[in-house]
Amino acid sequence: MPPRSETADDIKPLHIGWSPKDIPSTPEPVASSYDAHSNPPTRLVFPVASFPQKFSEPSPETRGYLKPPAANPKGPSEGAADETPVTLPDKAPAKGDGRAPEDRFQWGESLRQAALFNSLQHILRFATEDGTRKEIKGPFFRDWFQSVRNLRGWRDGDPFLVNYIGHPIMGAASGYIQIQNDPRGRYLEFEPTRKTYWKSRLKAMAWSAAYSTQFELGPISEASLGNVGRAPRPDGKSPMAYVDLVITPTVGTLWLMGEDALDKYLIQRFENRVRNRFWRGMVRSFLNPGRSIANAMRFKGPWHRDRRPL
Repeated sequence: MPPRSETADDIKPLHIGWSPKDIPSTPEPVASSYDAHSNPPTRLVFPVASFPQKFSEPSPETRGYLKPPAANPKGPSEGAADETPVTLPDKAPAKGDGRAPEDRFQWGESLRQAALFNSLQHILRFATEDGTRKEIKGPFFRDWFQSVRNLRGWRDGDPFLVNYIGHPIMGAASGYIQIQNDPRGRYLEFEPTRKTYWKSRLKAMAWSAAYSTQFELGPISEASLGNVGRAPRPDGKSPMAYVDLVITPTVGTLWLMGEDALDKYLIQRFENRVRNRFWRGMVRSFLNPGRSIANAMRFKGPWHRDRRPL
C-alpha cells in the first residue's frame, strides 16, 4: 500500500501554554489499529507543561535537609531563638582535666576499698588483742585526744615482725588500692627506668601515708578504738610512736615495688612454663601478698591480674 501523504489538516500545533481547560471533557475515541490508515484522529493534542519564568528553590522539606538559620537583624541579645537543631556528640565531654570518667582516678571505689580494709584490720585487733578490748570503755573523745598527745619516740614496743614485716605489707596493700583504681598506673609493670612508673608508685606512697595516718591517729584508728598510747608502757615509753607512721608508707612502697619485680621476673616466667591453674594461682597469691589483699578489697580473687587471666 502506498504511504499516505499528510495534509495541512493533519498537522496540529503543539500547545505550549497548556492548562487543564485544554483537556476535553469527553475523551475522543481512538481509531482501531486496523483502520488507522483510513480514519486518522482528527486532533492530536500533546500537553506540554509550561516552565516557570524563574527557577524557584525547592522547599526544605523536599530537599531533605534543614533550612539554614536566618540572620537575626535584632542582634544576639534580641529576637527569636535560633531554630537550628544542635547535634549532640555521642559522648559528653569530660569535665575538669578533659578526660573521660573511666580515665580518671576512681575516688569512690578507692575510698570504699580503703574503708573496708580499715574495718577488717580493727576487727582483727579486737578479736586478737585483749588490751584493745579493755580500753574501749571510757570517754571516747577525751581518751582519743590523750592517746594522740602521747605520740613520741621511735619504738612502740611491738616486735620486729609487726613493725617491719606486717606494717610494710599493710603499706603495700593500701598502695595497691590506689594503683588498681588509677587507670594511669593500673597496668604498669616493674620498670624503674620509666618516669611514669615512679610517678604512679609515688602516688601510691602518698595514699599509703594518708591511710597509715588514719589507721594510727584518725577517728577510726588505734588511738580512738582501744586508746593505744593513752597509758604508758612499763618502761615509761609511749606505745604510740613514729615507727609505724614512717615505716608503713616508705618501706611499704619498697615492698610494693618488690612485688612488682617478682610478678614480672618470676611469676610470669613460672606461668610460661606451668599451665596448671591451681599452682599459678598459689604462686601469684603468696608471692604478692600486698596485691592479694588489695584484690580482696575489690572482691576479686587474690590471684587476679587485670590483663592476665589465670
